Amino acid sequence: MSNEAKSDSLTFNVRLRWDHSTGAEAFTKGGTIRLDMPKDFGGLGRYPCPDEVFLSALGGCMITTFIYFQRRLGAKIDSMEVSVDGEVKLDSGGYRITNIKIKLKVLAESPELEKVTRCAKLAIEYCHLTRSIKPAIAVMTEYEVISPNHS
Repeated sequence: MSNEAKSDSLTFNVRLRWDHSTGAEAFTKGGTIRLDMPKDFGGLGRYPCPDEVFLSALGGCMITTFIYFQRRLGAKIDSMEVSVDGEVKLDSGGYRITNIKIKLKVLAESPELEKVTRCAKLAIEYCHLTRSIKPAIAVMTEYEVISPNHS
């Protein structure tokens, strides 16, 4: 990995445009994302709802943070997946996300398990999106690093 200087601050911008129905299209530097309101709330449910996109962002941040450390440590993996579950509850002020569970699962050969485990721990510690929401939402993170020969 190069030793290029990292910025102390990044700015991102997303524009959203209503689709004249029950959803919107979000325009980002990397592409577009379509959103819709869930059927339970009168939407058409055609696309992911904002809650699913939010949870996807958390999982995506966990994966990309893992990849950052994987490359720095030179760890080899066979596969990786993240599952993210979010609980939304109604309280006196309306709906809010109350709990999030994130599980990072990585498959790697036995000689790599120590490095891959270190990457998983670092990803959980440094994922900036989960670090940002932990003061407001109960976030539980865990990882599982297994070898293909694991029984």
